[in-house]
Amino acid sequence: MTDVSETVTSSKQTIVTAAVEKKYITFEATVSQTNTITLGDLTSILYAKLCKKADGADVSCTVGTNVITITESPCSSVEIVGFAYGTI
Repeated sequence: MTDVSETVTSSKQTIVTAAVEKKYITFEATVSQTNTITLGDLTSILYAKLCKKADGADVSCTVGTNVITITESPCSSVEIVGFAYGTI
């Protein structure tokens, strides 16, 4: 079997449906109450989850556009791991 080369005479690209891209990010940080974490890789966070590294307990937070605000009380210099899912 021999592979033969072709001569391209026309090549076009068409978009059949609009692409919707989503991205997820995992991260670590040291946070205190009212600190914010801005995820520049996302334009809008659809879901975020934060947990303490020490024991896996949830850390409460709120989300606005691409910013996560720590609302956990009391919370001072706590090492966390986080997960965020959103649009780019």
